[in-house]
Amino acid sequence: MKLRGTMTEQAFREELSASRTQLFNDISMQRFLNIISETFPAMKTAYILYWTPEQGEDIITFLVDIHSVIKIELDRYDLKIAPIVDVYPIENLIKGRSKINQIKIAVALDLAKNDLEF
Repeated sequence: MKLRGTMTEQAFREELSASRTQLFNDISMQRFLNIISETFPAMKTAYILYWTPEQGEDIITFLVDIHSVIKIELDRYDLKIAPIVDVYPIENLIKGRSKINQIKIAVALDLAKNDLEF
């Protein structure tokens, strides 16, 4: 999908940039960051694509670099419960998504590409 600089894209760009900052700098995200780093030791960047808060756990889907998606289900209260981790290629995430979600993914990929250039 080609990005055109729309207001929707700009809003996603701001949201995704904030999510990256939160992931790498917020202590409350440390468990998620550790799981991503263990799964992808060479990871350079990641963005939160979707966050589904459930009653006792959080389910967060991350774009890792430009090639992979990791979905992590993590219990909020019991640190002993092992997280549920699913990893799949970015192509699997794009299939069947609405236009707005395709735009969000395209913006995340663009941001990740920019991160990896440095």
